[in-house]
Amino acid sequence: MKKISIQKIFCFVSILFIASCCIFYGTRFIKLYLANEKRGAEAKNSLAEKIQKNNKENKNFKQINDDYYFINNEENNYLEYSNILWRIFKITKDNKILAISDSSLTSLAYGQDKTFNESYVKMWLNASEKEYSGVLETSLQNYQTYLTETNTCLDKVDTIDNKECEKYEGIPITLFDTHDYANIGKESYLINGDNFYLVNSTSDNKIWYISSEGKITTSLGTDIIGVRPVITLKANYDYRAGSGSKEDPYIIEDEKQLFGSYVKLGNDIWRVYQVNNDEIKLVLNDYLKVNDKYLTYSYSSSNSLFNTQDKGSIAYYLNNTFLNSLSYKKIIKDSKWSNGYYGSTANYDYEEALKTKVNAKVALLSIGDVILNKDLKDFYTTTGSALKGTMIYTIKENKKPVTKYMNSELNVVPTISIDKTILTKGNGTLESPFEME
Repeated sequence: MKKISIQKIFCFVSILFIASCCIFYGTRFIKLYLANEKRGAEAKNSLAEKIQKNNKENKNFKQINDDYYFINNEENNYLEYSNILWRIFKITKDNKILAISDSSLTSLAYGQDKTFNESYVKMWLNASEKEYSGVLETSLQNYQTYLTETNTCLDKVDTIDNKECEKYEGIPITLFDTHDYANIGKESYLINGDNFYLVNSTSDNKIWYISSEGKITTSLGTDIIGVRPVITLKANYDYRAGSGSKEDPYIIEDEKQLFGSYVKLGNDIWRVYQVNNDEIKLVLNDYLKVNDKYLTYSYSSSNSLFNTQDKGSIAYYLNNTFLNSLSYKKIIKDSKWSNGYYGSTANYDYEEALKTKVNAKVALLSIGDVILNKDLKDFYTTTGSALKGTMIYTIKENKKPVTKYMNSELNVVPTISIDKTILTKGNGTLESPFEME
């Protein structure tokens, strides 16, 4: 009886063990199967997979090590995100997509003897504890939904080649690096007439940048040149629409965002360049016209203060003659506008340009603002080269800031602020801008 009892116990324990193994490994198998099915479904609709499939025969889409690059003069790698046009340049082995803005979004100095992590450019791109940091990051709405950190090569580089990077760091918004530049080619879609900084510096702390002619050269960090951000889309993010051409870029967003969108007020088209809690700031999408002719105006006869009481100044004109001519005058809010200074006297810290404020209903862009319209040039900002000096920064071709005496007559590109809740019509495109009811 005792022997039979032991046999029964042994059989029971064996059955229990086998059943437990079946449950454990069966459950694990089902989870893995479902996960693979999910990944497969994601891949079927992922932008990364679609791009790779569409470019199998494309000689400008090349595998280099484990990643795929768009190289040379590829024309079908456009992406629209947050109402900004980007150029996709790399798809990683885990299906993350890296893109660089099609043109500079502002122009700044790096800062002398600064690495990227110490630079004013990184401060402008990425939010931190500093008050005026993250001008771009805080503008990109739903940033955390679509983007992830970019694996950035921060090596000190004295010669441009595609050798393996030794020092990588995850950075939310970054700049193009010399390693990727070497892979893509010297005569490529990256060359667009902009001067723009790269992320790497040399062993003697000079900063690499690409000139408007496409030459790669170095700066001490005091040159005020273009900032073309680099972002990384999360792996296997859904493809929504688009073929990748400039006229029909790839789309990943479900709906239009306020930042970068177009707004129609009266007969005027404006563009959103800043989104705050209760207001949006708009910049006119063209030069100011009077009686169908472009208006030119001098800044002031006194100093760089944007003074709405200074008769004869651009500040007085905009806040009186121009404002009173608008059929939508009542919706324009009195707001604070940057009116600081920039350059060697401020150690090239753009915070000095942004932190000094004046009150007005109509103003101008400042150094440190996002500048979205590449085609506008020869217009004043509200930023002087010294505190209450007589030289004012103007914006030239490709968003290049240049100082001029304030009595020069230039184009006028005004800015205004409105309550964002009043825009109830349209979808924010140039063809169907946001409007009031």
